[in-house]
Amino acid sequence: MKKWKLVAVVLTAAVMFAGCGKASSSSSSSQQTRTIKTAKGNVKVPVHPKRVVSTVYTGEILSLGVHVSGSTSMDLANPFLSQKTVKKIKNLGNGLNSEAVLKLKPDLIITSNESDVKKLKKIAPVVYIPYGSTGNVYQTLTKFGQILNRQKQAKAVASDLKQTAKTETTKLTQAGINPAKTTVGMYEMQNSKLYVDGSSWGRGGEALVTAMKFKLPTSIQKIQDGAGYKQISTESLSHYSADWMFFTSYSSAKSGSDQAVSDLKSNPVWQNLPAVKAGHVVELPFNKMYYYDPAAVKGQMKMITAAMIKQN
Repeated sequence: MKKWKLVAVVLTAAVMFAGCGKASSSSSSSQQTRTIKTAKGNVKVPVHPKRVVSTVYTGEILSLGVHVSGSTSMDLANPFLSQKTVKKIKNLGNGLNSEAVLKLKPDLIITSNESDVKKLKKIAPVVYIPYGSTGNVYQTLTKFGQILNRQKQAKAVASDLKQTAKTETTKLTQAGINPAKTTVGMYEMQNSKLYVDGSSWGRGGEALVTAMKFKLPTSIQKIQDGAGYKQISTESLSHYSADWMFFTSYSSAKSGSDQAVSDLKSNPVWQNLPAVKAGHVVELPFNKMYYYDPAAVKGQMKMITAAMIKQN
């Protein structure tokens, strides 16, 4: 899942992953290893990892059929993950505590936090993947297929997502909504601050733009090409207007969020937006729009389609 905006912005460095060299016997176990290139240099990883500890990327790992032994509470709160599977994963809380990770005896650790590398590399190989560096959902699947040696599975999951996108967009087209000719925007009230998100920042962007091929307005495309999100004022909302608006809200103090959302909706600027006037504002739960792993993207496509058809 993607972390809070102010934290995640420092983790946007690009990273490439590639298997290299032949598999070799690990000196510390009977498992064979291979070397992959990561943001922190070359790392020897198991050819077939069986006990992975992860944070942020748990959904991607599970989508490829790899066992996750432990993960963080935010990852495990993903409503699109199988609850049967989640119950078998140790909840490590807010981060990867060394002692807790050690008890799980992982053979691979995957993290978006650079500080975890030094802290955990004596326990197991650590693959550091800077947050925001993996590309869209299909590119991410390809990279995790390389990291986990599950290329065939990655292609199958991508194919399934594309089939779901085809099915859902056909429903939309039949209802008079043509994604190729329709712009969308993702907006969020977070701790009483209003944000506009690009298509790679969760919030349904991967489902809408990458998978279903909706378009971003030029103003939001510029955000996507830049930081990926932008805090804006209510007064500037019309500059970021889209044919359909997808709105979420989050706050550590729920009452504060409710008031901020209420104030926004009563503002004349909001009320005069074309999408608002047309009834084309889709509000979906934050916890169901926040994630961007394959299971989340597939589930979001179905939710989005049903909501748009209902409101069209």
